Amino acid sequence: MKEILIKTVMTPLPNYVTLKETDTIYDVFQILEQNKSEDREAHRDVIVVDDNGKFKGKVTMLDIFRALEPNYKKVFKTFGDGTLTKDYVINAIRDFNLWMEPIQNLCERGANIKIADVMHVPADLEYIQEDDSLEKALHEYVMGVHQPLIVKNGDTVTGVLRFCDLYEVIRERMLACPAPE
Repeated sequence: MKEILIKTVMTPLPNYVTLKETDTIYDVFQILEQNKSEDREAHRDVIVVDDNGKFKGKVTMLDIFRALEPNYKKVFKTFGDGTLTKDYVINAIRDFNLWMEPIQNLCERGANIKIADVMHVPADLEYIQEDDSLEKALHEYVMGVHQPLIVKNGDTVTGVLRFCDLYEVIRERMLACPAPE
């Protein structure tokens, strides 16, 4: 795995779906729909850039779900480290009235939530260098990094490394092996 470098697997930033901080969650769904393609894995996350195309952050599916249900803020205030028991999670649905509003409210909310209020600004551990190995990226993901990893060349963001891209490399390698007898 050390011979496979991140830059050979990543999606270059110009090929990734991007939005501005002033766009909305509704815009996220619109641009993802417009960028669907039969010849590649669909993006489900977006990269947030400024007017000059410089990386600002990312918006993942999880970020969107948490923003569309604002009561999650109350849940996570109670458990700052994010460690929740199974009983707490089950009871939180009822106690915090999660996902109880009609779907129309969801649509209105999504049209009014700005990307700047939803986007995740990656921590240092969520960046990986182009010349790092695939095994380093796999380790980062397995150890729980907020997906996707942001790829850099020095200090400049150059791409995105999705978990599904790593999985595809592993799948292809496994299928290339001779079948066990």
